[in-house]
Amino acid sequence: MKNKIESYKTEVFLHTKIGCHICEVAEQMLKALGRTLPIKITKVLVTEEDKLFERVPAVYVSGELLTEGKIELEIVRAAVVQNRIESGRINPNL
Repeated sequence: MKNKIESYKTEVFLHTKIGCHICEVAEQMLKALGRTLPIKITKVLVTEEDKLFERVPAVYVSGELLTEGKIELEIVRAAVVQNRIESGRINPNL
C-alpha cells in the first residue's frame, strides 16, 4: 500500500549541504507544502566540489531547477501542480 501512495506523490528534490540553516528552513517549508499537496521530499547532499554548493538550498521538480538560495514556495507549488496535471494525477477542472 505504501508504494502505491508514494507513487502518487510528486518527487521534490532539495539540494542541501551540512550546516546550512537556510537549507533546514527550506526543508520545513517543503514539509508544510506537503501537508497540502502530495509530495515526496528527497534530500540531496552536495559537497564543495558540486557546482550547486554556493547556491543551496536548491529545489528541483522533474529535473528542472525551480528556485535556489531563498526558496520561493509559490514557484514550487505551481510546478508541483503543473507536474501533477501533466502526469494525469490531478484533474485540472476540479
